[in-house]
Amino acid sequence: MRDAVSIPAVRQIALLLLLSVLTFAQGCSRSGVADADLKPAKASIRACCTNMEEYPRWYVDMARTIAPALGTVLSHVAWRSGHLKSKRAAQDAVMAVLQPLDIVLVSSKGRRSGQMIPGLFGHAAIYLGTEQELKRLGISASAEVRPHLGKIRNGQVFIEADAKGVHLSPPSIVLNTDAVAILRPQFGSLKQRRKTARDFFATLGMRFDFLFDVDTPDCTFCTELIQRTMPQLDLPITEIYGVRTIMPDSVAVSAIRKGHGLVFVGYVKGDRKGWRQASMADLVNDIGRDWAKRQP
Repeated sequence: MRDAVSIPAVRQIALLLLLSVLTFAQGCSRSGVADADLKPAKASIRACCTNMEEYPRWYVDMARTIAPALGTVLSHVAWRSGHLKSKRAAQDAVMAVLQPLDIVLVSSKGRRSGQMIPGLFGHAAIYLGTEQELKRLGISASAEVRPHLGKIRNGQVFIEADAKGVHLSPPSIVLNTDAVAILRPQFGSLKQRRKTARDFFATLGMRFDFLFDVDTPDCTFCTELIQRTMPQLDLPITEIYGVRTIMPDSVAVSAIRKGHGLVFVGYVKGDRKGWRQASMADLVNDIGRDWAKRQP
C-alpha cells in the first residue's frame, strides 16, 4: 500500500475518510436504552466487549486500507486535556502506589482516539519503574535496560504502544487522562519478574499495529504488548469485524473477576471540579454503565 500511493495522496485520502468517519459516527444511531432506564451497572458488566460492530463491514474494510494514515491523524485530534492533567495530587496518588510492571488503563474521552474505542478505557501503559527500582529488581545493568537508563532518569518510566510505536513516556503524558485503573500482574518467581521487565525493554522501537490484530507478529498495540510480554495472563481475546483483538475494558474486567493473574490496586477518576480515589465497586459501575448503553 505504501509503495502504491504517495504520502501526500495517502494524507489527503486519510483526511477525507476521517471527515466521513466523524460524520458517520455522529449520524449513527446506536441501539440502546436511555440512562434513566439502565439496569444496575454491576449486572451490565457481563455485557463488556459485546455489540461493538456499529458500522457496515464495507465501511470498516475501506478504513483499514489506510489505517496507518488515518490512525496517525486521529491520534492528534483532541478538544481538551485530561481531567487529571492539572491535578498534581491525583497524579501523585497514582505514582505513589505503582510498582514495576503494573498495568495502567486510562480513559481519555477528550481525545477522538479515546472515543473511537468502545468502552470506558481506550489505552494501556505499563509502569517500568525508576532507576532505583530497576536496580532493586536486579536488571538495571542488563543489555536490554542499560541503553535506556538516560530516559528512565529523565522520568520516562512508562512503556506504551501508540501511533508512534513502542516507546517510553513520562507520567505527564500517560496521566493526561480522565481516569486511571491500576492493575498488578502476579508472578511465580523473581526470575519471571526480571525476565518480563527485560522483555518489555526489548520491545522498544517496535511498530504500532493500526489494525489492532493480535495475530500480526511484527507490530503491536497497547494491550497486545501486555499479552505478548506477559502471556501467562491469558487476556481475553475478542473478535470484531473478523480481527482478533484485546479490549482495554476486558483487561480491567479480568482483574475484577480475579481469573487472569491480575489484582486490582486502585482507581482514580477526575472531572472538571476535582478528583477522587474510587473503589473497585466504582470501577464495576463505570464499566457496566458504559456497556449497558450499547445493549439492545
